[in-house]
Order: sequence, then C-alpha cells, then structure tokens
Amino acid sequence: MKKALLSTLIAGAFAAGANAQTLNSQVFTDSPTDAYVSAGGTAEILSMEVSNTTSDLRFSLTVGGNVATTDWVKFLVGISTGQGPSTTTGNGWGRPINMNSPVGGMNYWMGSWVDSGGAAQFFSYSGSAWVGGTAPAFSITSGSNSVINLTIPLSAIGISLNDTIYFDAYTSGGNNTDSAIDALANPTQSITAWDQTYTSEVKTGSAAPGIYSYTAVPEPTTYALLTLGALGLAGYAARRRARK
Repeated sequence: MKKALLSTLIAGAFAAGANAQTLNSQVFTDSPTDAYVSAGGTAEILSMEVSNTTSDLRFSLTVGGNVATTDWVKFLVGISTGQGPSTTTGNGWGRPINMNSPVGGMNYWMGSWVDSGGAAQFFSYSGSAWVGGTAPAFSITSGSNSVINLTIPLSAIGISLNDTIYFDAYTSGGNNTDSAIDALANPTQSITAWDQTYTSEVKTGSAAPGIYSYTAVPEPTTYALLTLGALGLAGYAARRRARK
C-alpha cells in the first residue's frame, strides 16, 4: 500500500510539473533614447521579457510610447538556434536586418504590427528561402508604455527545455526597405538612414551591436516536485533496507 501511495505521489508530481504555468523569465533592457526615429516613443525599445513554460516561448516587448496613437511602427524578433539551416543575410520580411550569432545565422523570424487591429507572422529559413508558418499568439497592451506579446511553441523553433537561443528585437517602419530603427541588444543608435543594413552580432566593444541569449529552463515547480519525488524514493528504499 505504501509503495502504491508513493507511486501515486510521484506520478502526481510529474503531472503537476508538466501542467504548471509558472513562467521562468529574464528581462533584457535597452537605452530609452537611442532610436533613429522615436515615433512618439513607440519605436523606442525599453525592454523585452523572454519567458517559457514547458511548451511555449514568450517575448514581451515594451516600448516607450502609446501604440494606440502612433501605430505605424513594426515590431520584429530574429532568432538563431544553431539547429538547422540559417542565414547571415536577410530575414523573413526581406528587411536589411541580419544576424550573426555564436551558433550561426538567423533561422527564425517574427514580424508584427499594431495598426488595423494588429497581427503577427512567423517564418523559418529552409536553406534557400524563408517559409511562412503558423502565426505566433499575439496581443497588445497599449498605454504610455505599450507591450507587444508574441508566443510560440518551443517545437516551432526546434528547441527543447535546457536549449539556448540567441535573439534580438527590433522596431522598424512600414516600408520593405526599412531597417532597424532601434535594436534591443544595442545600447547606442542602430542606424543613421532608413535603408542602412543592420546586423545583430556578438559585442566586441562598447559600441558594437550586440546580441542576447536565453535558455529555456524547466519551471521551478517542476524541479521542486521532482526533488520531492526523488527524496521520497530514497526514503522508501532506505526503510526497506532497514527492515531486511
């Protein structure tokens, strides 16, 4: 009976850990005054919170203006996983924005907009072209500082828990030739002309562009429950040995 009860507790721990919704998160900040064009603050990236559950990855981008009143800015995320084909030239929208991470080029891209109700798109690099996929979950919270949320399954970018990605976030304009008005990983002005090519890459000096990394770790509750389960097993085994 005790063995059955222990098995039930351990199974419950695994189930609870798998279904837990508590997010692991990390906040990345940027200078509030480094955008090429401020656009009422909506092009000024303030920060991005990156978080994950056991199944999803979420990007929450905070900008310094109200997207309900200045809504023409586009909000973009480039990702390099080091798994599968990638490119150091271009992205899913064909903008002059590139990525060169420690594990290779960009292989996933999310582009979003807030005008006309807002929406988002998702692209992956096939080795020869960018291919559209299932759009990420998308939401906007407008205000004096607005937040743009993009959520994708971990499986959509081919990663699992404990895998690390490299990424950067950008604001841009409405034209296909518009570059990164602002870049999250760059503390200084990213471009000085609309069509200037911008590349996110490893920082080699204080003025270098920069790129960020994030590791999708299991939820703390999962760790705690698995630890309790392991302790329970150890205690049960010790009691059995003592009775022999």
